[in-house]
Amino acid sequence: MHSPRYYRDEAARARRLANSINHSEVRDALLRTAKDYDEIAIDLETGAVEIRHPELLPQAKDTKAG
Repeated sequence: MHSPRYYRDEAARARRLANSINHSEVRDALLRTAKDYDEIAIDLETGAVEIRHPELLPQAKDTKAG
């Protein structure tokens, strides 16, 4: 898992890109992504994120069943 600074930098990059795009759906998606990155950074800073091996995540189990 990356540091909170990494996620904050990615959020800033998504916002900069969103501000340069005229297509509203793409801009909104980038702003949602920026918000998600900010929330991950907050979670990491407050210790709210439990780091698990990818194979233990539900998504990994679902893809193997298919």
